[in-house]
Amino acid sequence: MNKVYSNRFLFLLIISVLWSCKSTEKTKRISLEGRKTEHLIQQMKSKEFDFETFSAKAVISVEQDGKKNTFKSTVRIKKDSAIWISITPLFGIEMARVLVTQDTVKLINRLEKHYFIGDYDYINSRFNVDLEYEVLQAILLGNSIAFEFDEKVKYSQNKEHYYLGNLKKRKARKADDKPKKIEKQKEEIISLWINQETFKVDKFIFSDLTADRFILGEYKNQMKVEDQLVPEYLHFEVQSDVPSIVELQYSRVSLNQPLKFSFNISSKYEQVEF
Repeated sequence: MNKVYSNRFLFLLIISVLWSCKSTEKTKRISLEGRKTEHLIQQMKSKEFDFETFSAKAVISVEQDGKKNTFKSTVRIKKDSAIWISITPLFGIEMARVLVTQDTVKLINRLEKHYFIGDYDYINSRFNVDLEYEVLQAILLGNSIAFEFDEKVKYSQNKEHYYLGNLKKRKARKADDKPKKIEKQKEEIISLWINQETFKVDKFIFSDLTADRFILGEYKNQMKVEDQLVPEYLHFEVQSDVPSIVELQYSRVSLNQPLKFSFNISSKYEQVEF
């Protein structure tokens, strides 16, 4: 694997990764007939996975350009602060490490002794994606993406799911945001399929109509961790400049333990861009 391809593959892997024992406990289905959809949203929000720190082992599979690669990883999250992922081959030493914060993405490529440090503006422009910390954290834990609720939200239900569609993704607006940026945000749409028994998100589609880009996510096998449900199995289909299918399977999940988010870069490593 040449150096340029190695760096690009690792970075696209990280972007794809960032862009489950069944619970036997049954809950009574709640009929929403005659109720407003705000009640459904309240129920869904009350069941979201909450934590201060999250740690898990994960097997990650990434399929791009007809090629599938599988890796072992460790995933650590400090709520609303940092996402840290260490990636290794199934048998071997660490090949890459990533640290995502509210404003920065950092990557170490140990195979080529390179590292990358960049902000979201560079990444989004370079790879035609729309990374945001809050979205990454939510989809890694099976929580709903932050959205704005209005009267245009579509609601329906079948035997297994409640459906909410045409939700507008909420963005933190900076003081220097221009009107054109705000207008573009209105084209980002979320659809949610919510389990009628658990009020957890089983499936979502996040579409950016302005860029012909979407992410389809599915969660299976909700496992109980300290009286909360988190998906064991995560499946994502990412349609963008580089279409990919990403699958994660969590194990050994622990919550609210002291964690290290070390990211030491050797002075022998070279800083690169992609």
